[in-house]
Amino acid sequence: MMYRYQLHTHTSPCSRCARMTPEELCLALREGGYAGAVLTNHFRGGNTGIDRTLPWQEFVAAYEADYLACREAAKQYDLDILFGIEEGFAGLELLAYGLTPELLYEHSELYGRDILEWARVMRECGVVVVQAHPYRVRSYIRTPGPIPLDQIDGIEVYNYGNYEEENRLAADLAAAHPELILTSGADTHEARTVARDGIACPHRIRTEAELAEVLRARDYEIIIG
Repeated sequence: MMYRYQLHTHTSPCSRCARMTPEELCLALREGGYAGAVLTNHFRGGNTGIDRTLPWQEFVAAYEADYLACREAAKQYDLDILFGIEEGFAGLELLAYGLTPELLYEHSELYGRDILEWARVMRECGVVVVQAHPYRVRSYIRTPGPIPLDQIDGIEVYNYGNYEEENRLAADLAAAHPELILTSGADTHEARTVARDGIACPHRIRTEAELAEVLRARDYEIIIG
């Protein structure tokens, strides 16, 4: 038996662009046959729905509250809900896996760091840093393309919200760099796309630390479609 996990998920209110509550997310996961999801809401440098002028502790608390609400909603379906974020830097975005709210509370210095410094701090804390949709071209992305690969752990090799060519370029990059951790995600903002893409694992992933271990060990299969 393989357990499916959605690795790129946005919920309201933390992601301004999301149209999905914790309850709607969990129902969609259950109906789609997924064992769980990682919450990767847009953080302070991205399309956050939380007031950026809040003190760091209060800002992080809003993300923890959403995470706890998702976990509470997941109980009735026996789902694994894991914490993460997607941080933005002039449109380029990094996904953080293995991250916890507690770690964020302890690192207020992350605010204001550039993309490479942010990645360095996260990785030093044991977080798996993956560049989301590296070849996506949109008006809000100033300079599309991958950042230096030795500064991150992996790339999102397939994103449901991408154009076909954008995913093909990511696949070509992955083929040329077998050292990279590869992920797939729906980049879901609403219930109808929750059960798209992600990873399939031979065992349940119960904690953020376990997720980081699974990704580093490549103990999973990529789901596309």
